Amino acid sequence: MTPRTPPLDAGATRVLDFWFRELTPGDWFGGGVQLDEKVRARFGAVHAQALEGACDGWAETPLGRLALVIVLDQFSRHIHRDTAQAFAADRRAQELVLEGLEAGVDAQLGFAHRHFFYMPLMHAEDTALQARSVACFEDLHRFAGELLAFARSHEADIAAYGRFPYRNAALQRSSTHEEEEFLKTRQGP
Repeated sequence: MTPRTPPLDAGATRVLDFWFRELTPGDWFGGGVQLDEKVRARFGAVHAQALEGACDGWAETPLGRLALVIVLDQFSRHIHRDTAQAFAADRRAQELVLEGLEAGVDAQLGFAHRHFFYMPLMHAEDTALQARSVACFEDLHRFAGELLAFARSHEADIAAYGRFPYRNAALQRSSTHEEEEFLKTRQGP
């Protein structure tokens, strides 16, 4: 029997919903003082709890671990901008990432999630962790390249046929001779 993954903590869910649903990439990288105030008001208490270890249980699930990493890495920078406290949780965030990498947690996260999961390594003042950061982001880049290759193959199908030939049967369309030849060599996504 496969062990059950514990449910995602409600606090972790609030963090992820805020970071990935309410905010945009423009907010992440250019939110400035307004975002700092929003993070401080909504998550200042959660951040303080995380610093005390009260949220460590979140790390039992991949998404929970990601939420804790975001609180310790990203929220610290917003709540304590331009102070030493902005970097006080870096070591703990880096430990969470390294433990997660060893357990393969990152492979269970989506593309944008992985970006922020790896971010504490990028923030490290340590050459070994910087090398690990680059390796993680290179893997992410390769994955993006694979997605781009799929997008290009879809574009090529539309350019060649004006539609996806592998949908013809399901949509009860007749295939052209060219599409039939194509279908002999390739199946749909």
